[in-house]
Amino acid sequence: MDALRFRRSLGCMAVALFWASLAAAGDGPAARLVPTTRESPDGYGTSTHTVTVIPATAFTSDDYYVTDYGSLARYFPFVDAHRHYRAGVSVPSGAVIDYIGLECASSGSGELTASLVFVDRSGNVANIASLGNTPHGFSTDYNSDPLGWGLDRNVHNELVIDVDQAPNSEPLFGWIEIWWRRRVSPPPAMATFTDVPTTHLFFQFVEALHAAGITNGYPDGRFGVNDPITRGQMAVFLSTALGLNWPY
Repeated sequence: MDALRFRRSLGCMAVALFWASLAAAGDGPAARLVPTTRESPDGYGTSTHTVTVIPATAFTSDDYYVTDYGSLARYFPFVDAHRHYRAGVSVPSGAVIDYIGLECASSGSGELTASLVFVDRSGNVANIASLGNTPHGFSTDYNSDPLGWGLDRNVHNELVIDVDQAPNSEPLFGWIEIWWRRRVSPPPAMATFTDVPTTHLFFQFVEALHAAGITNGYPDGRFGVNDPITRGQMAVFLSTALGLNWPY
C-alpha cells in the first residue's frame, strides 16, 4: 500500500509539473496565435479532411465550471483570473492537422483561446498553434491558413487541447474541431525491391504499399514497377488498401 501511495504521489507530481510547464509563459501555453476566419475549410478533393469533434463535455478542469444543459456548452462563472479546460485529442499516426475549429458564443475577441499542444513521453511540451475567438453568437472560428503539422506516430506521444477563458469574461464554449488528413509515410533508408531504388520517382509510394501489406512483389525480389496491371490485380490492391467489405 505504501508503494502504491508513493507511485500515486509521483504521478500527481508529474501532472502538476506538466501543467506548470504549459503555464510557464503566462497563464496558458505559449501562444502562436494564427489568423482566424469563420469560413469552414474546404472538405472536398484529394486532400479531403476528416473532422474529429471534441465536445465541451469531454473537457475537464481543476476550476469550477457550469454546463448549460440546453446547448451542452460550458463556461466559467465571471472571475478575474484565467481558467482552463483540457482534453486529449485522438488522431491516427501519420495524420496531418491543418485546422482547429473553436465553437463558442462570445461578446468579445480573445475571450477564449484554444491551443493545440504536443507532449512527449518525457513530459516535454510544445505548442503547435493557438486560436482566439472573434465576437459572435454560436459559431466556429478557424485558422485561415492550414497548419500542415504532421503527427509521425502516437506511440509515447500525446496531443492535448487547452482552452483558456480570459479573465472578466463569460463566453459559452461549445466544442473543438480538429481537421486532419492522411499522408503517405516517409520512405525507408533502404529499398525493398531491386527495380525500385531509393532514387526512383515512385520509391516512397511502392514502399508504402509494401509496408502496409498490400503487395510483396515477385519472388525474385522485383516489384515489377513497369509491368502492366490487370483488373484483378487492381481489385486486390484497392480492396486491401481500403479495407473494403460488404454486409452479409
